[in-house]
Amino acid sequence: MNSQNRQRNSFVALCDYASRSNWCWNIVCTTCGHGAFKVSYAKIINGQNPDDESFWPYGKENDDSLKEMNVNRVFLGDASADAQIKLASVVAKAKLSDIQSVAKFPDWLGYIGLVIHHCPNQEARKIISDSFLSQFIELLKDKAGIREYLSQKQAKQELLDINDLSRIENEIVNH
Repeated sequence: MNSQNRQRNSFVALCDYASRSNWCWNIVCTTCGHGAFKVSYAKIINGQNPDDESFWPYGKENDDSLKEMNVNRVFLGDASADAQIKLASVVAKAKLSDIQSVAKFPDWLGYIGLVIHHCPNQEARKIISDSFLSQFIELLKDKAGIREYLSQKQAKQELLDINDLSRIENEIVNH
């Protein structure tokens, strides 16, 4: 890996890999249950980065991270508030433009949605909202309706949720 990749935010690196590998981000999926993401989240909060070869003990071509579920169980079931806050803190440091540059649309919205889904803790959600609301407002600066909606949500200190991401997706697709 080059030194530039090692400096990448871990969530951006995960989005890059997940998008190239077509990982499922369907929140209601009962087939995969986001197992690969859950194992990856556990590794990320322990300081590992998907850009490092050590993140993939079976090789990137064989991304069977589910083999590591017994070791990386933090996000299987309900993760502790501390784990959620750690993940939210890493994700919040990601730039939306970096995520968009490495992941297909609408996958990148789905990846953010999964983090919101797996981090229901209010403090964790606030960390994510504080980072991404302003970034979404900037991204959608030419779309007055959704920009105003998100600006009001930010002014009221409301938390970003899955439905907001659906609205953003619809606004991008339909306009």
